[in-house]
Amino acid sequence: MFNSWIFWVVLYLIFAVIFAQTFKKANRKMKNAGALTILLEFFTALFAILFIPLFKFKISHNLNTYLILIVVIIVYAFTDRFNTEARYGLETSTFSMLKQLSSVFLVLFSFIILKEKVVATKIIGASLIVLANVFLAFDKSGKVKFNRYFFICIVANILFAIGMLINVNISHEFNLGIYTIITVLLPSILIFIFGRHSIKELKDEFNLYDKKKFLISAFCWCVMLVSSVRAYQLGNISVVAPLLTLTAILDSTYEFIFNKDKSAFLKKIIIGIVILIGVILIKI
Repeated sequence: MFNSWIFWVVLYLIFAVIFAQTFKKANRKMKNAGALTILLEFFTALFAILFIPLFKFKISHNLNTYLILIVVIIVYAFTDRFNTEARYGLETSTFSMLKQLSSVFLVLFSFIILKEKVVATKIIGASLIVLANVFLAFDKSGKVKFNRYFFICIVANILFAIGMLINVNISHEFNLGIYTIITVLLPSILIFIFGRHSIKELKDEFNLYDKKKFLISAFCWCVMLVSSVRAYQLGNISVVAPLLTLTAILDSTYEFIFNKDKSAFLKKIIIGIVILIGVILIKI
């Protein structure tokens, strides 16, 4: 079961929906996005310890790997910080859809930086994702509703794509539990130092939240990180990547059924399907 990419994809989708909905409710009283990011990363790292026994114990002995990892950690620190603020200001389904822009930027970077062959299906797929997200920005009156959180999310996706581009196959050189700890704990330390946060500030921020929901969110994020990396390790990227984008459709469906949010439900489902098609074309 643990060696089946299908298992990890399903696990990711389940916990991604739980995380998106729970985290949105847990941090409604957020005062400092930087402090919230540190707290989320710290508790996620603690939960990642539970996953160490599930995988073969190994640590890379390659110096180049650690040099690359330093760059990745810096990029992830910015990405996580921006994503925290974007999640606070956007609907969960909207955030899930915007998140797929990382695939577009990854394709562009592969053409520009890696000098990969320009493929028509990838261009069409990237165009569909961009158009779907542009359509998402229009409200019922036909006016564009871009806001700062919308742009913050776009920047986060650019950084995430850069991180993914650099971070090729590094996870294979580590125990997956340890790798997860590294990629969330070290970014939290960077944000703590350069954001000039204090322990008291973190305690005060933590006391603002629904602690039960917050800890559930941290655990869910941990499972998401582990399961997504493991799914990519075991499965074909062209199959796994499109399936992981189903979170956009699942979040919209959840909000429709449980939150009784009927606003633009059909629009979001259509956009989600278009994004899914776009990702499939990119990964072919």
